[in-house]
Amino acid sequence: MKLYLSPKALRVNSGLTQKEVAEYLNLSLTQYKRRENGKTRWYADELYRLAKLYNVDISVFFPEKVS
Repeated sequence: MKLYLSPKALRVNSGLTQKEVAEYLNLSLTQYKRRENGKTRWYADELYRLAKLYNVDISVFFPEKVS
């Protein structure tokens, strides 16, 4: 069973700041904060880059499908 992990949880556990991750994604700090707080949706390429940054599979960002 895979767990759903939020980008915020991964960032906090890795010890990175919002500013550091925003710079990695080429986003402004405001844009990053809006995504992390759920006010703006993530783009697929951003989730892909986050998965690479945190060395996790991209599927950890999605809850399991319910049948």
